[in-house]
Amino acid sequence: MATYIISEAKPKLGALVKKAAAGKVVYLLNGKDMVALVPAHPTHDHTAGVDVPGINRRLEASELTPAAPWNADDSARLARQLLRRKSPR
Repeated sequence: MATYIISEAKPKLGALVKKAAAGKVVYLLNGKDMVALVPAHPTHDHTAGVDVPGINRRLEASELTPAAPWNADDSARLARQLLRRKSPR
């Protein structure tokens, strides 16, 4: 896991994106805000029950149409789905 503040990350952004695309988690900090660089198309196996085609359609729509971006509710809902599927029962 690599963590960079924004000023450190700017000159290395291309290399950091390559790391994230290769499956390494890269965190970026901007004051108190933190985000993670992750691949848009995960390279790992998908958990049953996650709507992968629906997620891929949303990603493609957001890439093609600025009017269809992901928002905080979308990412929070997806995170909850994944956590429910991965948690031991």
